[in-house]
Amino acid sequence: MVRLVLSAIRERLGETALLGLLAALVVAVGVAGPLYADAAARNVVAATADTATPSEVSLTVTVEMTSRNGYAAALAELRGSIATVPAGPGVREIRGGYRRGAVTPREPGAPLELLLAARDDACAHLVLTGACPAGPGEAALAATTASRLGLGVGDSFGFQVQPSTPATPLRVTGVYAVDGESAALTDPYWAGRAELTPVPLRAENPIFTVPESLQALGADTFQATLDYVADLTAMSPADVDTLARTLREGDVPGRGIAVTGGLSRLLPQIVADRDTVAVPVVIGAVLLLGVAWWVLLLGVGHAAAARRTQTVLGALRGAPARHRAALTAGPGVLTVLVALPVGLVLGRLLAQLLAWAAMDAAGPVELSVTALAIGVGLTLGVLASVVLAYVRAQRGGVLDALRQVPARRGAAGGIAVVAVVVVAVAAAVQLRNGDEVLGLAGYVLPAAAPVLMMVAAGLVAARAVRPLAGLLGRAGLRAGRAGTTLAALYAARRPGMDRLVALVVIVMALLGHAAYGWQGLQADEAERARLGLGAAEVVRVRAPSRAALMQLVRQADPAGTWAMAVARQESSSGTTVAVDTSRLARVAYWPATAEVTAGELARALRPPANPAVRVTGTTLLLDLTVPAALQIDLPLTAVLDGPHGEPVTATGAVVPGRARHTLRLSVPACASGDGCRLAWLSFRFDPGGLVLHGIAQDGPAAVIADQPAMTDPARWRTTVGAEGRVSLTPGPEGLAVDYEPADPRFPDPEVRVQVADVPLPMPAVLAGQARLAHDRTVLRGELLTPLRRPVDVVAAVPALPGAGTQGLLVDLEYADRVGDSTDNIADLQVWLSPDAPADAVDRLRDTGLVPVSTQTAAQRAEHGLAVGQGPGSRFRLGAALLAVLLVMVAVALVVAVDAPRRGAELAALRTQGLPQRAVGRATRSGYVLIVAAAAALGGLLGAYAAEESAASPGLPVTVLAVAALLLSAAAFVVGTRLSKVTGLDLEEGR
Repeated sequence: MVRLVLSAIRERLGETALLGLLAALVVAVGVAGPLYADAAARNVVAATADTATPSEVSLTVTVEMTSRNGYAAALAELRGSIATVPAGPGVREIRGGYRRGAVTPREPGAPLELLLAARDDACAHLVLTGACPAGPGEAALAATTASRLGLGVGDSFGFQVQPSTPATPLRVTGVYAVDGESAALTDPYWAGRAELTPVPLRAENPIFTVPESLQALGADTFQATLDYVADLTAMSPADVDTLARTLREGDVPGRGIAVTGGLSRLLPQIVADRDTVAVPVVIGAVLLLGVAWWVLLLGVGHAAAARRTQTVLGALRGAPARHRAALTAGPGVLTVLVALPVGLVLGRLLAQLLAWAAMDAAGPVELSVTALAIGVGLTLGVLASVVLAYVRAQRGGVLDALRQVPARRGAAGGIAVVAVVVVAVAAAVQLRNGDEVLGLAGYVLPAAAPVLMMVAAGLVAARAVRPLAGLLGRAGLRAGRAGTTLAALYAARRPGMDRLVALVVIVMALLGHAAYGWQGLQADEAERARLGLGAAEVVRVRAPSRAALMQLVRQADPAGTWAMAVARQESSSGTTVAVDTSRLARVAYWPATAEVTAGELARALRPPANPAVRVTGTTLLLDLTVPAALQIDLPLTAVLDGPHGEPVTATGAVVPGRARHTLRLSVPACASGDGCRLAWLSFRFDPGGLVLHGIAQDGPAAVIADQPAMTDPARWRTTVGAEGRVSLTPGPEGLAVDYEPADPRFPDPEVRVQVADVPLPMPAVLAGQARLAHDRTVLRGELLTPLRRPVDVVAAVPALPGAGTQGLLVDLEYADRVGDSTDNIADLQVWLSPDAPADAVDRLRDTGLVPVSTQTAAQRAEHGLAVGQGPGSRFRLGAALLAVLLVMVAVALVVAVDAPRRGAELAALRTQGLPQRAVGRATRSGYVLIVAAAAALGGLLGAYAAEESAASPGLPVTVLAVAALLLSAAAFVVGTRLSKVTGLDLEEGR
């Protein structure tokens, strides 16, 4: 029996090799899909890890804990209060605590509000000069903080928690560096905690110590921190799923426990991105598998038909049934079994090649249990298909087999076509009506509906081949065109020609849809990247202040043509983007959907306001009257923006019993450049009715604000949010300042008199519906500070640069002034225009700005393609291109199988006098025209099914044209072989 099967294989070695190749391709295509999906899932995790910020990969827990039982006991209690503790591969737990307090500089000046912090393994993430704090009373200071305080290694200082308690002595054992492009800003160890992360140019960096020093402060409480940082590079997709489920099922934190960080949002986003990738991958794999199986069935069907006559002759000569079965199906079954391991290897290689071509972080692709199971299942399916094809080919009578009459089709094919059309129409109607689709169908249906429509269109087009070919043949016969008539009538009566047409139409439609989809996805992602980033290139920087950022950027680009200062703040309600509006129109990317121009909005965002109170001398003079009720010295601090935007402070004491006098505050930095802008005057506690009569300066002498200016209610304001507690009362003599705490037990740490040099409510542009601007709706937004400020919506556009579809756009200078704080929590950026000079970052660095990172719109778009629909869309395009190659095989296969019988027919016609020219036209042009027409129809269907036509459809048109030429060339080549017929050859016809 085995020798019989082997002899049958040797007899038709080429046919057997083709069957084995097609079977291996079916297995390879089926295995490549899940392997590519696994690689895409790993790529999503890797690409997210490359761009994730420390706050996005962290989960932070902060709560005020009692220090009575000790630092370690408090942290243990905090950890025990968390019902669900994040854990697993790549997750690190970091414990710590801190307490706020004041440190007085050695030189006369205002005390610095600093954090004294203890944190696990902090010194390993600091660049220290000196030694790491190892015992109680030892501390490490930032270089900027030490310089501001006038301290060095070995010096001692006092840390005062409250004004009423004595300072705790600490000794400096080390100074850590924060200058240059500090790696701490991108180190996940700090968990994105702005208060603990060492920041360049900031004097208020934290002081690091050991837990015992916190305990020695004598304070009743401290802020306990428990941070969980995930190393995504050490996590598999399964680990991501497990951790995401753990965080999702975690209990709501208790009262007083603040849980922040983006990890609980990042992990579900990774899972969603993987699902987004998986759907087009599955659809592309199924379609490619369907094409490969279709070609396999064509080959198997023709091979079975070729063996049909041999089987019948064997039966007539008395061959046993088992021998006939072995002769018929044995070679195919044995070939398919041998093709299984070959298909597994080819599938892994195909998945690896596609991953390398489509992903930046594609690692090695390894066979998985799922892929092996799919390979075995497909092998069994191919075996069943082979057996069924041979069984079907043997149906019919002996005479039909000897005359090689094709087996008749059943009704199943027609029913299948009707079912596909009905399902496709239903899916299209549901999507067009906007019906909500829940669950997995919500991902699958939008991607599957156009595919079903194209498949249905291809099947319907195939049903029209025979009638149309018959009409064309009769028309050619009446016109006397023998070649055209022969080609058309052969297509009308050839059973497999409509299947070939359906295959070509469907594959070309899928190729066109995939090419247009990829082109459209690239355009959409580029638009989304430009809008989300805000400009062609964005440089994240550190600056002494927001005002300094604006000054230094203007210094780097005096003409204002390529750089713009920006402060960006994200919150749960949206993103606030504060820009230097004088450069908005020239630098920022402005969406085409906006009904107003960037220049118009820039003018609306900066209406006229009171002029700033500027100090250009070396000494600030405050003419004031001390109330009789004041019993102790009242610290008064003037806060100013320096000539280059840097913070300038000067502190003096208002002495009781001096009645009206002049307080002198030294501000030597204000004597240079354009001087300083006075931001506010701060009192340490209740001024009790203190009256400000005027503000002047010395060096040179000048009046800054006379008595009428001091009594003008439009020139002064309280801190936003403190209106009910601080009252500013203009009187005949000047401006009286009073304070009434909402709760006498918890007075505010300072009372301010702000300069009113900014419009309130703040003008803002909202990303949203235009009616909000028409209503002049007043909202409250986070303008670079946690406390919300009132904003006046002067315009609304669908999307804003840097904020997207949810956020606010405001003027940076006005937002900085209304922020009422020198402490910056916003992300400081410099936006660069497309024509920015190549050395733009170096020019920014030369001004004193510290670049942290740089991102271009192209890089952001590439990242979006890596973690979004990009890998799936690339796979669909690659699968469609491979399907075209399979269709070329199908074209060659159909024509080659038809060659003997078709050649015999044409030879007979040549013997009867048919010209060679007509034979050539019937063979070459006949196949070419059929394939070319089907390819053109498929390409048009694919372009029509695309959701949006590409703005410049160069790639889709090129891909479709090349594919159509390849298919037509294959048909032409095999048709040319048939055209060389000289006369009747009965042996060849048999």
